[in-house]
Amino acid sequence: MTQMTTEQALQIPQQLRKQAPSGQDLGSHSGSASGQSAEHDKRFLSDDAVTLMRQQSSETLKNVKVENYKTEVGQDLAYVKETLRNKLAEYRQNPATRLSLEKDVFGNIQLKGPVLQTELEKIARDLNNSQAFKEAFNRINQQQPTLNYVDNVVKLAKAYGVSNPVFNSLLSERAEYNGLQDIAHRYQALKSNNAIDDASDSLSESEFKLVLN
Repeated sequence: MTQMTTEQALQIPQQLRKQAPSGQDLGSHSGSASGQSAEHDKRFLSDDAVTLMRQQSSETLKNVKVENYKTEVGQDLAYVKETLRNKLAEYRQNPATRLSLEKDVFGNIQLKGPVLQTELEKIARDLNNSQAFKEAFNRINQQQPTLNYVDNVVKLAKAYGVSNPVFNSLLSERAEYNGLQDIAHRYQALKSNNAIDDASDSLSESEFKLVLN
């Protein structure tokens, strides 16, 4: 067995001290790597959760085309606005006068705005005698609240992945049966069956008011 000299024995503590920091650095790097790995996994899981929520939201609303609804209602709105402006001009009123249209207790169209009451009544009488105008206004009266409701639900779903059980129940598996009128009819059917609380009723047309200009 080789004998250790006195000089070699005195150098052992110094060698151990030199090795100690190296071991500590290794442990530090190992801890750092573990922390980075955990952080990476956390971000990965978080991204997966967001993606899943968006996929679920997209699947829930796959048959809903809000832009088509807006175009549908927009055509009636354009007709109503143009007809009203022509009537104002016919009665020598400013075509850009701001007026509101709504139904009275008998279901007839009535006008309100900064025009003499006698003139408003004449214009309203003409509008009520126009079958085309009444049909267009009735569609707006029913479909505009529905459009507002659908648009709001879709925006919330896309932004936050919020699910709306009531809205989901109004949708058909077939896109051709998901028109605004279809959704409005199903909503009213649910309401008549007391499946919807009046306090949360956002599609009521009883107090609908259309403001033009």
